[in-house]
This record gives sequence, structure tokens and C-alpha cells, in this order.
Amino acid sequence: MRVATDIGGTFTDIVTFDKKGLRGQKVLSTPRQPDSAIVEALKEMPKVTSFSHGTTIATNALLERKGEKVAFLVTKGFQDLLYIGRQKRPRLYDFNCAPSEPVVDQSLCFEVPERLAQDGSILLPLSMEEARILAGKIKEQGIKVAAICLLFSYKNPTHELLLEKALQKEGIFVSRSSYIVPQFREYERASTTSINAYVQPVLQNYLKRIHLFLKDTSNLATYFVMKSNGGVATPEEIFPVEVILSGPSGGVAGATLLGRKIGRPNLVTFDMGGTSADFSAIIDNTPLITDTGEIDTLPIQLPMIDITTIGAGGGSIAWIDKGGALRVGPMSAGAAPGPACYDLGGEQPTVTDSNLLAGLLHPESFSKTGVSINKERSQEVIVRLAKSIHFGLEDTIIGIRSVVNANMLRGIRRATMEKGIDVRQCSLLAFGGAGPLHAADLARELNMKEVIIPPLAGVFSALGILLADIKIDLNQSLLSPLGDEAIEQIESILNGFRKRALDSLKKQGITDKDIGKKKIFSPMLAMRYQGQSFHLSIPYRKDFDLKSLFQKAYKARFGYVLSEENVLEVVNVHLFTCVSRQNKVFPNIFSKEISEPIKPIAEREILQGQGKGLIKAPVFKRGGYFSDKVRKGPAVIEDEGSTIYVPSDFSFRYEKNGCLILERNL
Repeated sequence: MRVATDIGGTFTDIVTFDKKGLRGQKVLSTPRQPDSAIVEALKEMPKVTSFSHGTTIATNALLERKGEKVAFLVTKGFQDLLYIGRQKRPRLYDFNCAPSEPVVDQSLCFEVPERLAQDGSILLPLSMEEARILAGKIKEQGIKVAAICLLFSYKNPTHELLLEKALQKEGIFVSRSSYIVPQFREYERASTTSINAYVQPVLQNYLKRIHLFLKDTSNLATYFVMKSNGGVATPEEIFPVEVILSGPSGGVAGATLLGRKIGRPNLVTFDMGGTSADFSAIIDNTPLITDTGEIDTLPIQLPMIDITTIGAGGGSIAWIDKGGALRVGPMSAGAAPGPACYDLGGEQPTVTDSNLLAGLLHPESFSKTGVSINKERSQEVIVRLAKSIHFGLEDTIIGIRSVVNANMLRGIRRATMEKGIDVRQCSLLAFGGAGPLHAADLARELNMKEVIIPPLAGVFSALGILLADIKIDLNQSLLSPLGDEAIEQIESILNGFRKRALDSLKKQGITDKDIGKKKIFSPMLAMRYQGQSFHLSIPYRKDFDLKSLFQKAYKARFGYVLSEENVLEVVNVHLFTCVSRQNKVFPNIFSKEISEPIKPIAEREILQGQGKGLIKAPVFKRGGYFSDKVRKGPAVIEDEGSTIYVPSDFSFRYEKNGCLILERNL
């Protein structure tokens, strides 16, 4: 019995896989005690042999500023590093905007009497006695967590190690920048380390509660947590800051596996749940990766899947701004009280209420979630909204869908077109509880060739978490001109990384037999022309012509290369390690072929936009079969955990691989 869970703002998704096959289910999330929903679901299952988990606990602690009080230790003269940051405005032309506050209070930034030179040599030494005195001051203030980020410590961690030893002796948890993110760019390194310290106690307590439950009920020694890089690791082998994008990364991991299986190398992923919508791109079967992400305008300098997230979900609230315009989100009704139709106390109109009144959702769709749908409550709140803007009911319903679609179109463009990706050459892979309801409308506006609805679309991120590999990313800044001396340093760094990665894999239960002769290491170099601010990554091997590889990558990105006199510089050394936990063949749960056209189970009126008004549409049940017969829209297809909307200008068909394909009629 392998189990994977993904906690969302409204529902917690659960996927199980055993001898009986693959199954998915949704249960209401429990925001006050997020692990309660998981525990209650697991109580109903037989003994679990493997458990994988995607969580938003660290993300929420950061966004809601509910982490631990942190002491920040920094080189003397740099006390305000986190507050000065970069010369970057969140909104360029807004004179009243302000950047997000750092997670460390300014009064808890402590200066350390030490200094390293750019090459790591010691200019001002730090004694153990000075480290002890500073640790004592921090303990006196009742602080239990500290983040250390000293200038140029990525070249020489000696002083950070002294401070770590002194702080740990006082019983203080330590996040050390030279271990977590040994890279240049002091502000980004400081931000990453302080966020890691800030969310560490919250995340560790949460993961510990889950571990104790699994140990008591299934005697599991450990389990796996989804990381932002698209892989998993055991709780003991992750940095808390690595799980900031835990849940959304599961969907992209699953999409990458599915894309390879069905021969779609270029995908735009669209995951719409109850609270947010997440967008990412997979090009040539490889997800876009960024080495510096951003959460609430605070940088995190770690490799992570490049995901754009906006506040647009089924629970997103429709409201009127001061100018009288209809807006949707980013505020969400979440799981408590939820949309008005959940009849749990919600008083605000949401996207789910709009889809219900449009005939796209049916109360029976929620029968296995523990939610009883009250359509009259949706009618009440949307009629009230319609009266406030002097709109008719139908216009208001269509308006809510149109506004949330417009918000999501901006999100997709930010995730793709603004990064140079031509979405017309990609398929839109839609999943999540609400994604398949809006996907066709988005594809039409983007002129995309097809929409793919995967198997178990409603719980697809949890499925991706179930199938994800163990992944380890290790980085070290070098900042050295390309040459023989740099190659020696690169080899030395990579040898240390390989040993560290193998030690980590061993702790996660991966033996030498599991690895065998598999190629698990992928070394990379980040390079640039000396004097430039940003870099490009290229694959590394000692016998590679690194100069030619870099120039090829540079020309592909910018259209030209600089003259031979320009010195090439190795910025960072990166080792990516990937090992499968199990046979990762994507499960084929649709296996029964039928030759005759699939028959509808019902017919109901649906409200379409584009001036088409109310029309009758057949309703189909997505079952365990496939058919190559093409059927034209409009249609509604009810699935486990999600509903699929096929507009009049689209056709749909079932593929043998288990996917449902929507194509625009041209």
C-alpha cells in the first residue's frame, strides 16, 4: 500500500496504489491542524508500506508570518543587509509600494566581529570566546533559532562553524549559510538562510507528528516529503526552505513523467485548486528550473521548478473594487468556511458558486468529499452581488468566470511567453479540482493546439508525489576564470558532492544495489563572461570543450557571442543527483476499449459565454475505458475529483494512455 498526499487550501488530495490498482480521493483540508485530514484518512486504510507527502505548511508559515523568532548573525558592518536588499521595487510605478518585511526583526540582527577577504582568507579572526559571548546574548533573549550568514563564508566556513558550535552548545537551532547555500550574492544567501531558520521549527514539529502516527500505525521508519526541485527526500535529509513549493512541484513532476509516456515533450501545466492556480512549462521533457525563486518578494537561492502562482481557485472570492469593477481573488474562502454552496457558513460568492450555477458542476460531483452542496446558497450570494453592480444573474455568472480566466491568462503568459516560450507549440495539461473546468477557455485565448486532461486529474499533484524520484541538488560558488586551476577546483568540489550525495542516499534507504550501474549524477557549471552579472548553465565533464559548449548556449539565448579576448568565468559548480524509489512506469488505469460511441448519462442546461447563453449539453462519465471516437462539444464530463468542460467549439476523445484530449474545431 503506497500512499501520497497533497494538502491544498480547500481539499487534501490522497492517492493510493496497491494490488487493487490506483485510486484517488479528496477530503476537506483542516487549516488549523493540517495533518488532521491526513491522519483521519490514513486511519481508514490498511498498513501503509510507503508514504509521500506534499505540504504547504512552510509556505503558509512564511506568507502569514507565523514562523519562529530568529536571530540573524552577520559580519560587522552588514547588520542591515536583509533590510537594504536590492534596488528592486515590487511595482515600478507605484510610489506607495513597499517590499515585504524580512522574516527577522531588525533588533535581532547581530554583528559578528570578523571579516574574510573575497578569496576566503581571514582579515579579522573570530575567537571561540567571542562566539560564546554572542551565543550567550542570544540565549538571554529567549531566542531558540539562529541564521548565520557571514561575508564570503562560501569560500571559507571557518567562522560560521565556530558560531554554529557555540550556538548549539546553548541549545539553539542553527541554519548556516555556508552549508545550506554556499553561493555568492550575500543578500539572496542571507534571505534563504533566514527563511530556512524561520520555518524550521514549524515544519519539523509538523513532520514529526506525521512520523509518529505512521510509526505507530504502520511501523514506518521514515517517509518522503516533496521538495521544490521536483524530487522527494526523507524529512531528515531536507532543508525546510526546500519545501516552500512542495505541493505544486508534485504536479510538474507527474506531468514530466506523463509527457514522456504519451509523446508530448512540450507542455504548459495548469493546476487550479481551491485557493490558487499554478503554471509551469516543460520543454523537451524537462521542467523549467530557476536557481533563485521568490516567495512574497523574498528571494530563495536554491534550484526549484519555475512555477508561477496566483490567487485564483475554486474558492476565490468575487468582489467589487472602489471603482465599481468586478474582481476575483486573490482572497479565498478556503476550506473554512469554503464557498457558499458548501453550506458551512460561507457568505461570499466564489468561482465554485459561479460554476455550479452555470450548470458545469453537479452536487453529486462532491459526494465522496464529505461536502453536501446547497445550490440555493450559491444563488443567494451571487444574486446579491449581481444587484450591487446592476447586472443580471447570468451576466454575473459569466463575468466571474471571465475575470478569473483573465487573471489566469496573465499567469500563464508570465510563466511562458515572458520567458520566450511559444505556447502555440505546447499542449495545455490541466489538472486540479478546477483546472479542467477552465482549460478549454484558456487554450482558446492562447491559440494552443490541444488540452490534455490526465488520469486522476483532480488529485494529479498527489499522483506526481507518489511517483517522484529522490533528487539532491548541491551547489558551490567558485568565481574563477576557466582554466586548468579551475578544473582542479571543480573536480575537488564534485568529489566532495558525490560523497555527500551518496551518504544522503544511504540515509534514505537507497543501497549500492539499488543504484547499480545507473547514471545518477549530472554535474553542471554556471558560467559567464567575466564582468557580467548573470550566468548560463552547461553540462560538465572533464574532457568536454567547455568554451564551445558555453558559446553555443550563449548564442542560443542571446543570438551572438563576444570576442575571444573576453575571459570566461566559472561561477557555480552544481551536482544534480536523481535516483528512482520504485518502478516509475506511469500507471495506465484506463484499459477497457469500446468500439461504439460513449453514451451520455444525462443532459442538463449549461451557461456558455461568448453570447451563447443557456444551451443543453450531454453529461458523460469518465470511466475505465478508451475510445478513438471523436465527439463534439458542448459537453460536461464528470471525473473522480474534478469536472471537465468541453465548449461548443471543441471536440474530445479518449486516448488509450488514459488521457482525455480536447481539440479546438477550426
